[in-house]
Amino acid sequence: MNKRFLFFVAAFLVFVFIMEWSVPARFVWNPTFNHRDEQPFGCAVFDSLMSRSVPAGYEVTKKTFAQLEREGYGKKPHVFLVQAVRLQLTATDIRALNRLLKAGNKVFLTASYLDPDSLAPNLHITLDGSARFSPLQVQASIENQSIPYDTLLWCRQSPYHEKVYLLYSAMTGVNVCVEGGAVCDTLVKRWVSEEYADSVEGYWQARVVSLKRGKGELFVSSEPLMMTNYGILDKETNGLVFRLMSQFRGLPIVRTEAYTPKTEIVDESPLRFWLQHEPLRWAIYLTMTGLLLFCVFYARRRQRVIPVVKEPVNRSLEFVKLIGTLYHQKHINRDLLQKKYGYFTETLRRGLMIDLEEVESRKENIAQLALRAGMAEAEVRMILDRVDSHLQHNNELTDAALRKAIDGLDMIINNL
Repeated sequence: MNKRFLFFVAAFLVFVFIMEWSVPARFVWNPTFNHRDEQPFGCAVFDSLMSRSVPAGYEVTKKTFAQLEREGYGKKPHVFLVQAVRLQLTATDIRALNRLLKAGNKVFLTASYLDPDSLAPNLHITLDGSARFSPLQVQASIENQSIPYDTLLWCRQSPYHEKVYLLYSAMTGVNVCVEGGAVCDTLVKRWVSEEYADSVEGYWQARVVSLKRGKGELFVSSEPLMMTNYGILDKETNGLVFRLMSQFRGLPIVRTEAYTPKTEIVDESPLRFWLQHEPLRWAIYLTMTGLLLFCVFYARRRQRVIPVVKEPVNRSLEFVKLIGTLYHQKHINRDLLQKKYGYFTETLRRGLMIDLEEVESRKENIAQLALRAGMAEAEVRMILDRVDSHLQHNNELTDAALRKAIDGLDMIINNL
């Protein structure tokens, strides 16, 4: 493969990755209220700041009211925070909620819609909040020279004084309506004016209210988008958020995601993490494209030069020399003579069909060997008897005697 082509592809991928990484992040304005979502309406930053700001403790769970009650959270006063777009509570959830409130816990519900609108037999609450935020709506308000903000008033509450907060109208709710004769305190409200032909009238809209329920307290808000990353980082909004959270001072806070939107982010795998970030996602796309191009252009069969296979080198002679040198250096003379004699007798057995190891016909075999070698029978017998004498006795075999015995055997072999 051309190395220049590979270098060009690698350099191009690095260049595209750097360009994509430097591009400003694209915001997604869909509310998820998820603990790991770093988008404006997720809660990654919100949970991080709350965990450092709440001395009594702050945790995030996915358990419902019924599960929290069964696990004993109601035995010690807690604060339960719920954020949702459409808050749907089952009959089991409502019964568990009432028991938690009567036991002295505090519950903060912030949602755009509440379904059903009955949290108790004598308590009916209607929420009309904001489900999404549109930056285009804010831009259109500015271009039309209209006020893009809503003015929210924090009511007088000891030790706090009245204070005005400005929030974008595109992300604020409309109203919290409490029916059934329940007594509630309005914490945050907004003045709505209505112009008629001869006068200007208006009324107050409640945005955050609190109700006493048994030993506990229920907080209801139509501002779910405020309790998010955007709300906690916006300078105009975070003061209002911290005032709301100060209502729970001294109590541990448990934020549950059991009622968050179904589009919430699930547990991330490494590939999902890469796909959620546009620069990393484009890096994967370009890598796969490069691999596809490689398969198209370089995966076909190509002619190759058949390599010359060298004949294996015969190392037998070198091995024999090595073994012989070892025997000579260690002076293992008798064993060396035994191997030489065994090779000698095997050569005679294969070539001349003479077996010197047969005792009964040894005399006839020696006579036949002498005849074949053209030597005197007495000389051949003397050589063989000398070898047998050295092999049968345990006396020390000197190098000279070993050399003389081997020379005699070689002389017989060479004369055949």
